[in-house]
Amino acid sequence: MPSMPVKASEWKLRFRQLILRNKKTLLAFAMPFSILLLSYLLRGIYPIANRSLLTIDLFHQYAPFLAELQAKLRGGGSLLYSWSGGLGTNFWALLAYYLGSPLNVLTIFFPASFLTEAVLLLIILKIGLAGACFYLYLRGVWHQENLLMVGLSSFYALSAYALAYSWNIMWLDSLYLLPLVMLGMVRMVRDRRYLLYILSLAMVIAVNYYIAFFVCAFTLLYFPICLFHYQSLARPGHFFAAVGKFAGFSLLSAGLASFLLLPTYFSLRLTSAAGDAFPSSLTHYFDLFDYIGQHFMLVPPTIRSGMPNLYSGVLLLILVPMYFLARSVPLRMKFLHGGLILFLLISFNLNHLNFVWHGMHFPNQLPYRNSFVYIFLILSMSYPALKSLREFRGKQIGMICGGLVVLVLLGEKLFEEPLPIQATYLTILFIALYAGVLTINKIRRLHPQDWAMAVFFVMIAELLIYTIMTVHVIDTTEHYSNREGYLAGSEVAHIKREIDSINAEHDPEDFFRMEVFPPKTTNDPYLYQYRGLSIFSSTMPTNPVSVFQNLGYHSNGINSYKYEGSNLLLDSLFGIRYLIRRSGSIDDTLRSLWVSTSEVDVYKNMYALPLGYMGKPELADWTSQGSNPFSIQNQLLYLLTGSDPVFSQIQVEETEEDHDNLIINRSGQYLMNFNRPNTSQSSMARLKVETEQSRQVYLYLDVTANQPERGYVMIDEQRINFNARRSTLVDLGWVEADSEVVLHLSFGDSAPASSRFEFYAYAFNVPVFESAIETLRGQSLQLDSFKDTKLNGTVTAHEEGVLFLTIPYDKGWSLKVNGEKQSFMAIDNGLIGVALPAGTHTIEMTYKPAWFMIGLLISLTSILVLLILYQIPGGPGRPPRKKKKAGVRPVDMQQL
Repeated sequence: MPSMPVKASEWKLRFRQLILRNKKTLLAFAMPFSILLLSYLLRGIYPIANRSLLTIDLFHQYAPFLAELQAKLRGGGSLLYSWSGGLGTNFWALLAYYLGSPLNVLTIFFPASFLTEAVLLLIILKIGLAGACFYLYLRGVWHQENLLMVGLSSFYALSAYALAYSWNIMWLDSLYLLPLVMLGMVRMVRDRRYLLYILSLAMVIAVNYYIAFFVCAFTLLYFPICLFHYQSLARPGHFFAAVGKFAGFSLLSAGLASFLLLPTYFSLRLTSAAGDAFPSSLTHYFDLFDYIGQHFMLVPPTIRSGMPNLYSGVLLLILVPMYFLARSVPLRMKFLHGGLILFLLISFNLNHLNFVWHGMHFPNQLPYRNSFVYIFLILSMSYPALKSLREFRGKQIGMICGGLVVLVLLGEKLFEEPLPIQATYLTILFIALYAGVLTINKIRRLHPQDWAMAVFFVMIAELLIYTIMTVHVIDTTEHYSNREGYLAGSEVAHIKREIDSINAEHDPEDFFRMEVFPPKTTNDPYLYQYRGLSIFSSTMPTNPVSVFQNLGYHSNGINSYKYEGSNLLLDSLFGIRYLIRRSGSIDDTLRSLWVSTSEVDVYKNMYALPLGYMGKPELADWTSQGSNPFSIQNQLLYLLTGSDPVFSQIQVEETEEDHDNLIINRSGQYLMNFNRPNTSQSSMARLKVETEQSRQVYLYLDVTANQPERGYVMIDEQRINFNARRSTLVDLGWVEADSEVVLHLSFGDSAPASSRFEFYAYAFNVPVFESAIETLRGQSLQLDSFKDTKLNGTVTAHEEGVLFLTIPYDKGWSLKVNGEKQSFMAIDNGLIGVALPAGTHTIEMTYKPAWFMIGLLISLTSILVLLILYQIPGGPGRPPRKKKKAGVRPVDMQQL
């Protein structure tokens, strides 16, 4: 067909023209993208070496959640619920909190073993987009484009906030969306075009519920600046119409995102963060003068604690004073911008305002999560300051720079925390370089493009040095991880192969769980896609966490419980049929060895129970409170079956000469009060477990979190390591009579001089356990089918009782018994129970997150409203009358 080549050439021409029209926008994307990528490669990130960017929560939370999302997108699983972690969890809330970025779809193009490289791409893409979107903001506001705007955009994308929290990929979307929201606001107030504001704000809310709060709060604070800049009270009709449209279109944006917003809001109300009390007294954190130092180059990034990350280029130290001194900047704008800067700094410093800014909650580490809005504010002021450069003589610019040098030198004496020496000297160096390039065209005549290029090169040089050095600091303090053993490598290949093999051996309708031990992360079930117990998520309700902590599982007591140790009773009750051991094998006579490879051993638990089973009516009133998890488990088993205790206490011995630099005073059977005579040295406690007869032995260590450094048990010559950083169960396996069993608990020199821990040793009664399991198996829920959000089955109750479902309590579940809708209860406030009379019953359960349907209805209604408004003259995206566009023009550098 002769027309096809013509159309193809036209398409190529249009594409080429599009690139040429947006070449500086692309450069604003490419500069931070390339600088950050280079910085990572210099740290040995794959493919340079076998390292990945995973660190802190990116290692334990975000990457495993991404792996689960990747599997769901490929396999067609439901996004509403997941059986992978926590025995089952609301995946919709987890999606809204962690995984809402549309860029996450790119993970489907990566093999599972290359998820770490997908994370690398997502991070540098978002940083690049932050630069491009800030450039679009400047271009849209000022109708100009030049290299200096590219430089300022790169400062925004590679600010201290962006680098310090670069591993927190779920926060980075708001960095590139915030400039679009602000540009949308300008277009709404100035041009009466509303579509960009509505859609960008809705996207912010949908992409990340938490960080969206900061953007919405800043939008409310920034609106008066925008309003008084582009409207006047002399025209009250236009003025108050803009106010009304701002309120209405903001609500419409929230409505568009309600399908995620409402379910997540009500889910997070059940978490630990929802219970924080407003501080009773007003306090401040730092001297206000100290905030100046946070703008200096190479100040160590704040990650776990410290002052807010405020650095976004040394050039800003010059431009911000110029903004307030420039005659071309209206006085009201100076007043409004200055007031907002002061308010944000005070918000950082006062506990009341800091509490409100963080959603009525004090963050657990990662402080000042809202500081990126401050960085946006001062950078948005920097371009008009650059435009005012022509108003200043060279001597005046020199005086500003000289004053800054004095301020940096004074900072060494006046700041509460002394600046690193490299921060002092490099800040002074770049102040001097900027002083030179900003005044060189006042000394000798330069072509505007040459002058702009000189300034731009200094800006990029500063960013290159800063980014490389800051990434180095992050790596040396928080430590990027190795790829091997996470999702790549021989061991992981064996684990995933055995998981696939186990699943292939069973009917798809056969529900069972498994675990990997010892875990690599706190979310291994998500990382490797198996139905497991471990979970660590900010969306996790507190009540199930308390249940599993009281039962003896490793937990932070806030939003996680983890399979760091368990016992056969808990494994059986919670349906953990397979245990994949990476290392550290014990004499596990009660499970059968299913398969053994060079990397892992897979054990099968023949006692594992189905998803639910009947218990006594008194089970409805059971609570797991208490300090002894073995007593709690005995009580639970009694309420399920009427069984005798399955755990019995074993004596623990200790003498003073057994310990190193440690004195223990026992209080009762379990409590150990200790003192460390020499706090500058490490200490070791040694406790001997009595072994007069052969039996299965379990231990439980209750410690103050992070006080012990490590723990292990020696059974004669065999060493069993365990994670002693938090309270946990320890499985010693079958211990032969007269074996020497000694617990070793190590405390580093940072441990307190005195503290306490509790230590329990119990034997396991196998015949009592087997009898109880048979009783439960005889009246358990037999599943006919199950999917992510639906299950059907039959249970026969020999007498009236409670069907105990090993599913965390969630109001999103709906229940039908024998075809009739029925309510269910929260056993111990954390697990689902169903009161049933004697007889055979059909059980049907379906899941939709609470408020999901209402949120979806609001979103659909909002879309309809937006479509109607779009058709109205003067509605979103349609100005009331055709205006001549100002266009985008290159700035005349001679005017600067």
